[in-house]
Amino acid sequence: MFDFIGSRMQKAIAKANKKTQLKEEDILEITRDIRLALLEADVNLIVVKNFINSIKEQIIGQELMKQLNPGQQVVKIVHEELVHILGDKPKEININKKPFTIMMTGLQGGGKTTTVAKLAAYYRKKYKLEKILLVAADVYRPAAIDQLITLAKQIDVDYFTIKNEQNVDLIVKEAIDKAHQEKYELVIIDTAGRLSIDENLMDELKRIKNIVKPNEIFFIADALSGQDIINVAKTFNDTISVTGSIITKLDSNARGGAALSICYLLKIPIVFIGTGEKVSNLDLFYPDRMADRILGMGDVLSLIEKAEEVIDEKKSKKMLNKMFQGKFDLDDLLDNLKQVKKLGSIRKILKFLPGNLKIDEDKAEQADEKLKLYEILISSMTLEERKDPKLLKNASRKNRIIKGSGRSLKEYNQLVNEFEMMQKRLKEFSNKTKNGKFDPSMFGIE
Repeated sequence: MFDFIGSRMQKAIAKANKKTQLKEEDILEITRDIRLALLEADVNLIVVKNFINSIKEQIIGQELMKQLNPGQQVVKIVHEELVHILGDKPKEININKKPFTIMMTGLQGGGKTTTVAKLAAYYRKKYKLEKILLVAADVYRPAAIDQLITLAKQIDVDYFTIKNEQNVDLIVKEAIDKAHQEKYELVIIDTAGRLSIDENLMDELKRIKNIVKPNEIFFIADALSGQDIINVAKTFNDTISVTGSIITKLDSNARGGAALSICYLLKIPIVFIGTGEKVSNLDLFYPDRMADRILGMGDVLSLIEKAEEVIDEKKSKKMLNKMFQGKFDLDDLLDNLKQVKKLGSIRKILKFLPGNLKIDEDKAEQADEKLKLYEILISSMTLEERKDPKLLKNASRKNRIIKGSGRSLKEYNQLVNEFEMMQKRLKEFSNKTKNGKFDPSMFGIE
C-alpha cells in the first residue's frame, strides 16, 4: 500500500522541488498528479476533492508562486493535509477501568478473529495485563470458535465459549458475569460477521452492545475492500456508534485508500493497523508517521519502537561487549541474525527509512537471501565449530556442513571468508579501544 500511493505522490511532489518558481500551470500539474495518485489508491472521491482544494488554497494563499525554491513548502502543506485526512493524532486506548471491554465488529473475512488475538497480545505487553478473556460470540461461521480457541492458546490467554450454544445474548452475558466475578482486566468480544450487511446482524450487535456496555467498539476494515467499505462502516456506525477502526492487511498489495477514507468521511479514528500475519503484527496508528512514509520521509520512530519490542537489550549489550573485545564468534552471529529477523526482512526495514537512506530493492532482496543462507549454514555447525571457526578449515567438517545444510562449497567459503574479515575488523576496533583511540562507552558499552 505504501509503495503504491507513496511512489506516485513522491513523483508528483518532486516536480515542485525542481522549480525555482511555481507558475499556475505548475500548480495544476502537481495537484493533478496528486489527485491521480490518490484516486488510483482508491481514496474516496470526496476526500480527494477536499484534499486537492485545500492544497491549492494554501499554495495560493501563502503566495508560494512568488517565492524562490517553493518545493519544501509544498511538501509541508501536502504533509499537513495528509495528517489531517488520516486523523490528526493517534487515538491511544487507556485500560483505566477493569474489566475493560472491547467489542470487535465487521464483515466476515476481514481478519476480525485474528485481530482479536493481536489486540490481546498488544495490550498484555503494553499494560502487563495478566487476566485477559477472549469471548467467542460468532456462532455462525464454521470453525470461528475453534479459531479463537487456537489463537487464545497460542498467546496464552483465557477464552470463553458455551459448547453447542446458539444464543449469543446468553454467551456474552455469562462471559461478562465471569469477567466481573474472576476480576479479569480486559475482555475482547469477537462478534459475528456476514458477507454483507443484514438486519439480523445489526439487531444482534445492538443487543450485544446493550448487554456488555463496551468501553470501545472497533470496526475492522479490510485494506483489500473497495469503496463499499465506507457504506458498510457508516451502517455499523449509525447502528452501534463505532469508537474506532482497525485496518487489516496493510502489508498486502492492497491499495488501502478506501479503508483510510473512513476516518475523514465518518470521523471514526483509525486506532490500529495490521501489518502482517503474526500475532505481533499490530501497530498503533500514527497519522503523522503514515504521512511521513507516504511522502518518502521514512518512519524511524516506529522502527526504533519495534526494535525495542523484539530485541533483547541484555543480549545486545553482551554481544556488543564481545564485539569490542574481539571475541565475537559464529554462535553470536547466529543469535544476532535471529534478532534482526524479528524486525522483519531487510526490504521491510527499509520501508521505515527516509528515501535518501534506502538502497535499491534488488540489493535488499540479496541481503535477505544472504541472511537466510548464513543462518542455514551456521545452524548446520556444531556449537564447538561456531565457537572456534578455525575448525571450519577441516575438510571433513566442511563436507559435513555443506551436505547437512544443502548449500554449495562456494556459499560455504563466502560465509567463512566474510566472517574472517569481520573478525579482523573487530580485533582492530578492540586494539583501538585498548590504546585509548576509541571510547566504547559512547555506545553504552562498559
